[in-house]
Amino acid sequence: MKNNIIEIVSLLIQRLLVDGEVVMEEEIVMELLELGYEIKDIDEAFELIYNGTEIIEAENVRTDSSRAFEIYNRVFSEAEKLYLPLNIQGLLIKVIFSGVLSIEESEEIIKRLIQASYHEHISRLSLWDVIEEVVEDHSKLYLLLNEISEFKDIVPDAYRYLN
Repeated sequence: MKNNIIEIVSLLIQRLLVDGEVVMEEEIVMELLELGYEIKDIDEAFELIYNGTEIIEAENVRTDSSRAFEIYNRVFSEAEKLYLPLNIQGLLIKVIFSGVLSIEESEEIIKRLIQASYHEHISRLSLWDVIEEVVEDHSKLYLLLNEISEFKDIVPDAYRYLN
């Protein structure tokens, strides 16, 4: 990716997130043109910002059986870091490294949390709710409850036992 595009994205993020300014897109484009950026680079930068969530959803995860014994080392992308609070990122890493969930389940949980972050503040309880929606195996849920201390105080004792 060209440096100009990265600079433009940085300026846009600075302007929108940090400064909190609400400015018309046309006004921003004019300012960027005055700063010497090319319209092609400006278009690509806006494309990255507006379609960034599609990039998250389109990430390909290889799911063949040869990966069954490999270690799943998940690193959050910059876009994912914007949507997920730091404490939830840490908790997700803890859940992933517990080795209880499959790669597909872990990725589905991350995707659903990002989608939920558009509408609500993500908390430990909302993470657990998403895990319950995604994970169908009750023994995995039981293992997560016992391995992850952060879930112990949000899930009532009555639901911790297998039938």
